[in-house]
Amino acid sequence: MLGASESSVVPAIEAALTRVNEALANTPWASELAGVLPLTGFIDFIDTPTKLHIFELFGAVPLWSWPITPGDIRLLLSDAYLQSICCLDRFGSSLAWHALDGRWGDAYPIINPETTRLCLASQPITQIPNEHANMFEKNLRIQKLSIVHVTRSPGADRVPSDNWFRFLFIDPFWMYSTRYFVTSILGWVLLIGLVVFCAMFRYYIALTFLLIMPTTGLIVSLIYGSRPKALLVDRPSPFNRAVVVAEHMNATEWTVFYGESSIINSLLNKQLESRRRPLPKKGYVLLRFLLRLVTLGQWAMVLASLTLKDMNAFVVATWIIICVLSQTYLYPPECAAKTWMKKIGRIEMKRYETETSSRRALLNTVMALNPDTFTEGSWEQLYSGALKWINPILEAGQSRTDWEEATRAAMEEASQIPVEELAAAKSLEVEAGFLSATWNEANERFYWKKFIHEGIYLASKVMKEGGLPGRRVTARSEQTAPIATKKTAVAN
Repeated sequence: MLGASESSVVPAIEAALTRVNEALANTPWASELAGVLPLTGFIDFIDTPTKLHIFELFGAVPLWSWPITPGDIRLLLSDAYLQSICCLDRFGSSLAWHALDGRWGDAYPIINPETTRLCLASQPITQIPNEHANMFEKNLRIQKLSIVHVTRSPGADRVPSDNWFRFLFIDPFWMYSTRYFVTSILGWVLLIGLVVFCAMFRYYIALTFLLIMPTTGLIVSLIYGSRPKALLVDRPSPFNRAVVVAEHMNATEWTVFYGESSIINSLLNKQLESRRRPLPKKGYVLLRFLLRLVTLGQWAMVLASLTLKDMNAFVVATWIIICVLSQTYLYPPECAAKTWMKKIGRIEMKRYETETSSRRALLNTVMALNPDTFTEGSWEQLYSGALKWINPILEAGQSRTDWEEATRAAMEEASQIPVEELAAAKSLEVEAGFLSATWNEANERFYWKKFIHEGIYLASKVMKEGGLPGRRVTARSEQTAPIATKKTAVAN
């Protein structure tokens, strides 16, 4: 019965292929399409830099997903394997991010900008509307503010094994997600199916191209290693830290990373730790030669399929499209970054997004959120050097000194009021607000008076929505406790 079924299926497929070949021969546009598809997909849609970045970070790229374009071979054959920094984190490879440390005032470029962006992109955003009266005025200088609450992920502290057998056959089951396994297995099934199809019907160019794919992935794995990178310093810290991040100091979009100082410092200010063993120079020379060889093989098969304009071209184009779709939709880089955060970095992030009416209101909001603005347990003076992070944005002077003192006094008054009441005060009016008539009269002549109120209001609202802790890292149960039980100050 099975033999009869097979004997009827194969002729049917052959007949269908015959009709397709006749259509290609008799229909000019179809044959031209067969001559364009592989090259278009090969050059325009493959994102090798991002793929290599994820592979260096986490090793989460299937072996079958390695088509290499002529432009990408220079990247893969560079001496970048000697660097522990991931592909797109290297200086000049992606848009730079600049950080301002909320405790010491240090200004530095983030060393892992693309990894940080991928981690952020993997998290949902909670919108916090700014309903302050300032937002309803005209000619606003709107500033977008994102707050990222960073905490240490609970769970077992597991690391990939040094034993190659455990690393290859046991560790993947706890390191990688179900989505990755489904994508990888689906790709292998499709690859094997196409290989069998091409072998049966003698499409040898497409067959060679398909067999080169996992060979290329294996060589790339041997060159770059597949061991995930980890945070360089993973010792817990008892203190929280706020770090302000932007593309430049005149940006309109700002991000504040708020959380355990050791995690934030390791992610933003220290390169990730590479756990791969050094590759012998002779071995690297041999692998580079093999990578050139298989890459030339890919290009040759693509060009040959373009010349023939037959089913070989459609199979090659189909596989390139499968690789592109798998990287874009089935298992995008953000998914790999999310799993890396959970399993290797042991990082959790919660994102909140809001807006302020002006740059000064943004500075006041960050000051009110920053756990290092005041000395612990005191509201009489600002922490030594606590506002140095503002220097690249706002020059020192008498006006700034007056503003800082007015902010300190306002936050001291606000410290006596529960957070939920501060978050409900949308107006500067004494009757509706939380600042005394004395404070309002003392600062009546200053244009920035209303922005101080907005900053404290918005910071209180963020604390209420996000349950942000104070200066010290609290237990997980305390972090998720109802905000109404906290009678702490805004910048506690």
